[in-house]
Parts: sequence; structure tokens; C-alpha cells
Amino acid sequence: MPILVLEHADPPGSGSIGKALIRHGLRLRSVRVGAGEPVPADLDDVDGIVSMGGRQSATDDALPWIAAELRLLEAAVAEGIPVLGVCLGAQLLARALGGRVARMSEPSIGLPRIDLTQEGRDDPLFRGLPWFGTWPSWHQDEIAELPEGSRKLAHSEGCGVEAFAHGISAYGVQFHPEWSTAALVEQCEKEDPGLMGADIDLAALAAVVRDSAESIDRQSERFSVNVASYLMPIERVNQGVARDIHH
Repeated sequence: MPILVLEHADPPGSGSIGKALIRHGLRLRSVRVGAGEPVPADLDDVDGIVSMGGRQSATDDALPWIAAELRLLEAAVAEGIPVLGVCLGAQLLARALGGRVARMSEPSIGLPRIDLTQEGRDDPLFRGLPWFGTWPSWHQDEIAELPEGSRKLAHSEGCGVEAFAHGISAYGVQFHPEWSTAALVEQCEKEDPGLMGADIDLAALAAVVRDSAESIDRQSERFSVNVASYLMPIERVNQGVARDIHH
């Protein structure tokens, strides 16, 4: 059975995460939620969910798909199905589990330093990754309150929750570990310089990104391999059973 990839952005794409899942023998089923494709009504034939980023706000309940996706994510976590939320997807996961999302005082765009908490340092999803390092970031909302029982795995100066876990099978990351250097440079080149009211020189940012290419691509690859080998390993999804891996 496939991993369900919920796509909110246009153009869609799961970046290095999707590539790693495929390399590890997993099948992907992409649903372009942001383009109007319906969110699946149930979890039949779903062995994992990756909810990707997008320009939408996780607090915009007027969006026709928000309620359906929140229900699906909540149900998946309740059933022990592996879930990874990225950026908007992380905010939706937090909301689905009872957390709160709010607008930041200033948007986070670029390569902020992100620090792992002690629990993040010990978590298999961040195995082999630096305890602090710069990661691609592009958002103006944040997880203001974590769901009850969740564990904060990472934070930055501008964003209190950069990564969290709920139980042993649900993770959210506010930054973009799936973006390669090329993807982040493309984001800089296609955006309006006045994006989200941010005072930022995107051409200068693109130059910094190119200078940091080796670390960006290495971290992206390692995180994506961790997702494929730990959170959604093929032996787990083939068996259709809950993971028995403990921290």
C-alpha cells in the first residue's frame, strides 16, 4: 500500500523526502489538495502520510479541504499510521492533535539556525544530523502551542517550535528539510521581494544559499533517509503493523 502525499503547493513536490521513500522501495500516492483534488475520506490502502507545505494558512477554515485533512491526520495518528508534516503540514498536524497555530510577528525566510532540544538530539529522526545548523525556512505562521503530550524536538530564535513529535509515529517539522540547494535558490528567484511583508534581499539570500550548498544538500539527504528508514520503513508498511521502535 502507498504512502499518501498531500500536496498543497503549486507546483507540487515532496523533494528529497519523496525521492528517499521511492529509493527505499515505497510507493507514493500524491493528492493535489491545493489544486482541488479531494482529501481521501478514510485510511483504506494508506500506510503512511506526508503532508507537505504551501502558501495557505493552517488557520484558514474557509479553505474547503482544511476540515477533511485535519480529520484524516487525527485519525491516522490514532491508528498508529506514520505521519510526517512539513511546514504547513506540520501546522495542520499540530491543529489536528489539539495544538494552536498563529501568525508570527515576523516571517521566517532564509536559513535560520535551528537547535535540537535534548529530546531532538536523542530522536532517531535526527540521527546523524548536527545539534544546531541552518535549514531552509519559508513561513509566516507558527505552532504557538503544541498538542498535549507532544515533545518539542527543535527550536530557533524566531520560532519556538521548529520540530515536534507526538507518540512514536507522528512528526512535524516547521522548516523545509526536503528542499535541496537548487529548490531553495529557485524559491528565491521566483518570489516577490516583498513576500509576506518581509524586508529581505532574495538575490543576496540566493548567493548565501549557493555558498552553503554542501551542508544544505547533505542535511536534506540525511533527514530524508531517516524518514524512509525509521519513520516509514518498508518492512513496517509491508506488514501493516504499528511500529515497535521506542526512543
